[in-house]
Amino acid sequence: MKEWHVEDAGGGCRAFSEILVLVCEETREIFATALPLTWDDGFSLEEKACNQLTGLMEKAGVQKNDRLVVCSGNIFNTFHHWLTESGYTWDTGKIDGLAHDLAEYFFHTQAVQAGFPPELQLVERNYREYYSLIEKWVGAEPGRQIFWKDREVRRKPAETRYILKCNGGHSRSCQQCRQKIRPYSPVVVYRFRENGRRIRRYFHPACTPVTPLKSTLETFVVSWNSSKIEGVILNARDEKRTCSICGQVVGAGDRTFYGYVNDQVIVGHPACFKEEKDAVRGA
Repeated sequence: MKEWHVEDAGGGCRAFSEILVLVCEETREIFATALPLTWDDGFSLEEKACNQLTGLMEKAGVQKNDRLVVCSGNIFNTFHHWLTESGYTWDTGKIDGLAHDLAEYFFHTQAVQAGFPPELQLVERNYREYYSLIEKWVGAEPGRQIFWKDREVRRKPAETRYILKCNGGHSRSCQQCRQKIRPYSPVVVYRFRENGRRIRRYFHPACTPVTPLKSTLETFVVSWNSSKIEGVILNARDEKRTCSICGQVVGAGDRTFYGYVNDQVIVGHPACFKEEKDAVRGA
């Protein structure tokens, strides 16, 4: 039985390829690969890394009874799932030693081979400064632009940037239908960056162009004047609202029910309402 270490390098740098290594320290077996700067097969970054790592494992002859220690970085998420589904013995851990040193060496070597000054090396794991030096060097001449990573293909699927949640106390404008999204009602929020700025777009759940993969929405159905009202549960802000049932002030931070009867919002402690069904929580 062998123990294999899986590590990466260069993921935090906007230039040059990420390096993936598979190393057995005991036998000094070393296998390495570089992700392409871009690709057009529709794979995500995590899927691309998984495909190349499984290729390394095949070359190395990794057996099911071998043990793998894999870096916990996000680039390995799909690989983690694949190892479990394929029945391998593995764990995540901080990778030091030979695998770590080789991953950094191979990343630096590809930069030097492209013309980057070899004396400008990583010092005491100050990655921010090291990657900044590389990025400034690449950006200094037009002919070096070929070394930039394609950040678009490395972005996570759009579904991960949409989240189903509850709107707060302010109304929003739906990006699709341009109609108002009422306060204290379900909303889909799309988050992204543009020119370094964090931007959010809002949609009615029926108007969202992409079904969200993540949800924090918690709904609650209560009885009100012989009718059923489906509302939401939120932690109240310091709004000095009173419970529609007991008349007591709803404290800031308290779990609070918000629902609508026509255009009137009904507010209260969930325990004060007659619950018509269990709360439905978003996964």
